[in-house]
Amino acid sequence: MALAFCCASQLHADEPSAPAAMPAAAELFTDQPKGLSDHIVAWKLIYVSEVLGNPVGGETQGAVYEGYVKFGIGVNLDRALGWEGASLYGNVLYPHGASLTQQFVHDFNVVSNIDGYDSVRLYKLWLQKNFDDFRFSFRIGQMAADKEFFTSDTAGVFLNNAFGTPSVFSQNITGPIYPVSAPGVRLRWEPSPAFSLRAAVFSGDVGSATSNQHQTRIRLPKEGGALVLVEAAYKTHQAKGDDGLPGTFKFGGYYDSKWFDDSGGGDRHHGDTGAYVVADQQIYREKNSGDAPRGLSIYSRVGLAPRDRNLVDFEYQGGLNYAGLLRNRPKDITGLGFAYTHISRDVQPSSDGPAPGSHESLLEATYLAPINDWCNIQPDIQFIMHPGANALYRDALVLDLRLSLSF
Repeated sequence: MALAFCCASQLHADEPSAPAAMPAAAELFTDQPKGLSDHIVAWKLIYVSEVLGNPVGGETQGAVYEGYVKFGIGVNLDRALGWEGASLYGNVLYPHGASLTQQFVHDFNVVSNIDGYDSVRLYKLWLQKNFDDFRFSFRIGQMAADKEFFTSDTAGVFLNNAFGTPSVFSQNITGPIYPVSAPGVRLRWEPSPAFSLRAAVFSGDVGSATSNQHQTRIRLPKEGGALVLVEAAYKTHQAKGDDGLPGTFKFGGYYDSKWFDDSGGGDRHHGDTGAYVVADQQIYREKNSGDAPRGLSIYSRVGLAPRDRNLVDFEYQGGLNYAGLLRNRPKDITGLGFAYTHISRDVQPSSDGPAPGSHESLLEATYLAPINDWCNIQPDIQFIMHPGANALYRDALVLDLRLSLSF
């Protein structure tokens, strides 16, 4: 039995290849170790630590340490048992440390995408079978929706969670997104290199820090309902040898079958839904940049949800990153992003809650500096306007320094 020593090199499982310099923020959520196709067993260990604080704004000022450990193992069932196209994967998470969002800033979207329940958790345990030369795949087990839906290569460099899962999902639906997961089934169909379609059905019961602290109890309660997600993706200029500027465009939506309270205090609603559009496009690539292509990429995402049963009814994120901005640092990535989260006008006024029709906005500037193949350093600055869409909290400046190790 061979054991592979490997690093993450893709943004998400089954997504297009990431830029030459892997965004450390995105690498945290990659499924399945690289090298599994060449070995019976492959493993991956990721450790992230960061110190961040808000010297200005929020409710009060302070600084915290946060950490994140993920250990994953993949088994190639083709090599191990002769089951062609089959693989097994599982991982364990240990988020730890204080939360700057909860203690000081009180923003909606969470300033750090490693912020999670402080407990060791069985996060993933799934079986996948590929058919028709990988054009179709079936996955079943304990999974998360934000592994294969909502994603953007360009936005993967940012640290604020607004650029991860859309707010119309994370703020409205109790769904299987980091740091919790749920039993589910995922189908993916890729009839051509340019087009793909994926769909997933999850249990509506994801547990929590108190009801399922270590994510070891698998439940399918009737009252939890079901969550359905569908996403179509179209890729341009990504075939080998294509000299055009690559782009990826996605359209997706979800439906949750549970009952939801009315935002204005009226009758409850059966079911909730939402939709989003994601666009990634490289708009400039330097010539003769070798194995670490330099260039500018832009990103936009829009999300919508019904205002009568949701806290967030509209959101927008946009941004850009430049790979190799400095001549002697070809793999570094410089990023600048903006996010806007709008609160439904139907939300009832509250002295300590979001103001109806108000919003939270965010500016983030970040710089990813790979030290070598397994170590990244990333300074990051965020300016959060109207944290939590609440007048009690002042606009906040957040400073972050992150260290990421991947083995």
